[in-house]
Amino acid sequence: MNENAPQSSRPPVSLKGLQERVLLSAALMRLNAQLRNFTPLRDRLVASGQDANAAYRQIESRRDRVMAELKKHAPAPVFPVPRPKSFRPPHPGAVLSAPIAPANFLPPRNSPWFGFSGSVQVGSLREGDEIVPPGNTRSILTSILDDLGGVYFGGALVADPADGDPKEYFWLHSWICLIPFPSPVVDSTFTYSFPVTVQVEVDMASGAVTFWCFVSVGETPDFVGQEVVVNTVDSWPLVTDLYGYLQGYQAQSNVQRSFGVEGGRVPAVAVALGVVVALESGAGVGFDIYLGRRNVRRLGVGGIVNFRYDPIPPTIETA
Repeated sequence: MNENAPQSSRPPVSLKGLQERVLLSAALMRLNAQLRNFTPLRDRLVASGQDANAAYRQIESRRDRVMAELKKHAPAPVFPVPRPKSFRPPHPGAVLSAPIAPANFLPPRNSPWFGFSGSVQVGSLREGDEIVPPGNTRSILTSILDDLGGVYFGGALVADPADGDPKEYFWLHSWICLIPFPSPVVDSTFTYSFPVTVQVEVDMASGAVTFWCFVSVGETPDFVGQEVVVNTVDSWPLVTDLYGYLQGYQAQSNVQRSFGVEGGRVPAVAVALGVVVALESGAGVGFDIYLGRRNVRRLGVGGIVNFRYDPIPPTIETA
């Protein structure tokens, strides 16, 4: 285990725009959930003599504003890449087991082209972004950055309202890594895949508390030392309300994507793993979490990213 990873070794990964996009996405999911399940809030408002319809319209208005703002921070569009007409992305988890193209030779020099697959090891994560809402001093703390691309962290958070402000408060903490891969022999469609596992142990949660785990990636087909921006996709392995005492939550999702890589080039994938915690005024939560590509305590292995290359020879028509 690496408890004090040196920050001087931070990889060339840019999180520009990530925290804004993630926080807006989390806020949108929370507002949509409130609108879908408005009955309990309506009953409380009616019982206290307040206008439930006005409150519903207020939430709708906030939701529309968040949606409009989120559009400005949308992930970069994914452009199609040349692929053989026969190319079919492997099913999740089948990156290594799906058939690969056998060796062949291209005239006039009989240059070999072929597909291949394999795995690379992910090293320790590094610190990414951290957000503590204004007026609050407690934060989500990193406990251990292990050697298999995982992190143990926790926190004891309390939403301290400023002047009775009823707003929600959002905390965010992320961790990053950059994963380079071997070069293909010829121009190829590159596919990579890795799981993300999160395990949450809640000591105590009071009031309205929502937890999100997210994973975002950025990609380059030709890594030569430049900064790689995490701007391609956001995924949410776990979204849940936290409550009660001594509760446990587990979830896992799989990230699998493809893009084109020229022969001899080095592709690289930047990964940001993180969490967002939302508390309403006066709410509190205490938790300990393991987040990573594999939960080493439960599965015993981890930190592996599988990949494969499907060649695009010049003699094959591309879509």
